[in-house]
Amino acid sequence: MWVFVLTAKKDAFQAFKKFKSVTENTTEYKIKTLRTDRGGEFLSTEFTRFCENEGIERHLSAPYTPQQNGVVERRNRTVMAMARSLLKGTHMPARFWGEAVRHAVYLLNRLPTKALRERTPFEAWMGRKPHLAHLKVFGCIAYAKNTTPHLKKLDDRSSPMVYLGVEEGCKAHRLFDPRHNKLQVSRDVIFQENSEWTWNAGADKEDLPEFVVVNAFNTDEVIVTADIEAAAEDVTPSSSLATPSSTRASSPSTPSSSTQATTSPESHEGPVHYRSIADIYANTEEIIGIDEEENEVMLMMSEEPTCYQEAATEACCTEKINKFKQQMMTEFEMSDLGLLSYYLGIEVEQQKSRISLRQSAYAKKILSQFKMADCNATKHPMEPKTQLHKDLEGTPVDATEYRRIVGCLRYLLHTRPDLSYSVGMASRYMERPTIMHHRVVKQILRYLKGTIYFGLVYIKGPQEIGIFGYSDSDLAGNLDGRKSTSGMTFYFNESLVSWNSQKQKTVALSSCEAEFMAATTAACHALWLRSLASELTGVKPKPVTIHHRRQNNAALVIATSSAIAAVDLLVHFPCQFRPTVALVLVMV
Repeated sequence: MWVFVLTAKKDAFQAFKKFKSVTENTTEYKIKTLRTDRGGEFLSTEFTRFCENEGIERHLSAPYTPQQNGVVERRNRTVMAMARSLLKGTHMPARFWGEAVRHAVYLLNRLPTKALRERTPFEAWMGRKPHLAHLKVFGCIAYAKNTTPHLKKLDDRSSPMVYLGVEEGCKAHRLFDPRHNKLQVSRDVIFQENSEWTWNAGADKEDLPEFVVVNAFNTDEVIVTADIEAAAEDVTPSSSLATPSSTRASSPSTPSSSTQATTSPESHEGPVHYRSIADIYANTEEIIGIDEEENEVMLMMSEEPTCYQEAATEACCTEKINKFKQQMMTEFEMSDLGLLSYYLGIEVEQQKSRISLRQSAYAKKILSQFKMADCNATKHPMEPKTQLHKDLEGTPVDATEYRRIVGCLRYLLHTRPDLSYSVGMASRYMERPTIMHHRVVKQILRYLKGTIYFGLVYIKGPQEIGIFGYSDSDLAGNLDGRKSTSGMTFYFNESLVSWNSQKQKTVALSSCEAEFMAATTAACHALWLRSLASELTGVKPKPVTIHHRRQNNAALVIATSSAIAAVDLLVHFPCQFRPTVALVLVMV
């Protein structure tokens, strides 16, 4: 016996085609006759045409006469009665009827029947007796092995779930995780067949959580908790409740104060959002006694409960700050990992006066991966005045290997601005790289060999932030499309914070136009950095100085002329480029 759980009746035709393919591939016989009622899903044009093309004879029962197809109707009644018993036996919600029907058919195929002379349908079909040692009580508690990577020492090694039967076509169990409302397939499972999941009274409603809590052994120990705020009104009196603010479960006979705190709308108003650092200072109280040499500052909201204010006020030294951290760890699920030292391949070295970022380990891995660890180092990532082109007549190289090298090098650009131009040039020819392009990439790897420990250094500077940048461009450096390449860098005080090297979007007709386009792009970026710094610090924006290498006097005239520059800039930036905005452009 086969069963297919359909989303809608229109899926009956696809289910029949699947059934026909499975049965005819398993045996040497073909379907000759199909007996159904007169449901619309069986009388559709595509269903009828398919049966005619396959030579299948159709037998249709008379309207409202189910007794003409008594075998199927009786079997359907048996399946539904068994599915209903499975659901009621473990008090599962009715929305699991599909899983119950599926498991009922699985069991019926492995139970003896008089029609087959006390043999099971499985034995008659497969020619061997079924194996039943893996069967468990439907709907019982099942603890599946937690396969999440990088588990901590005290993390749970299993997760409580609900057993829904055997996964079809797989030697594993089919489980349901009510906490995340999803199905899971697992082989490493421990069952508690005498325990069942405790579902709430409103489990059949879609807008409510499917469960509240598990009380598997009629004790006060809570196994799993759910969204208590959403389900507080539907909790049965005998259910144990637990909130994130309490690690202990309340007794079913004792009212829980933590539950009242959770359901009360006045107990927690939610997080407070700030748009800038200035807003934080305006809504917080000053804490005196913070050791500025240790660079440790703590801000505490004045609206928070008194216990947190007292903890913040007493944090006048490292010991008390650590004590405050421990208190927060008891209230919230968090870990103190100390100062950041490594993140996504970026090595962070923090000192009192500076912070350095580098990717030396990742650079060594790149060299080792592409067999360049023992190469000779060079002082330049690209030979001066090198001009690349598509090289249509050149000998192609392995495009996949070339793209891998370029992709790895691009990730280095997070801490290596000196590679931006050369890697950007090599990235333009990944579609059909040749020997010429491969030589350029090898040159970059040789340069990387001698500069493995290069990176960014951020020095502790004055409180007042000054932003300045540099921009430059070539003329028609791209021999294929005749487009120019712009480059820019920006500094906060003495620290490099932004850099870019990219091909211009349009073709410049002269060096004047190319330089002005590069300066305009740098000016747009400068305005964004200026606005960002003002938003973070709450300080009035100050002029941004951009140093541009002057190669054409006409570009200086355009940039400094109020009649020409104003027309060009106001067309694109009508709000930013006002007389009140100070943007200094210096041609050097």
